[in-house]
Amino acid sequence: MKEPFFRPAPPEGSPSLPCPDGLVAHAAGIWHGRAMEVVYDTARHDIAFLRGGVSPNLEHGMRSVGYEHRLTDGSNQMWIRDRAALARRRLDHVRSTHAVPRIA
Repeated sequence: MKEPFFRPAPPEGSPSLPCPDGLVAHAAGIWHGRAMEVVYDTARHDIAFLRGGVSPNLEHGMRSVGYEHRLTDGSNQMWIRDRAALARRRLDHVRSTHAVPRIA
């Protein structure tokens, strides 16, 4: 499965270029001085952009719900949550916990 990626955004008012099958493009704002868009599978990934200062509490909260920090550009941050990977981790956690004995 293709990971989310940036590409240059089209000029304002123009439609995005076609995406590979199953992927969509959404505006990502200015990164390294250029307007960019993120291309990703909306059924597989959640994308969050954080702008400005980010507190340790917010970072902890993002990680606690499955987001991973991927990119930084000055005060811009992109966080990605891979829903399939998150589900696998949760299943592995359930499998690794000890069964609670049943009372007859």
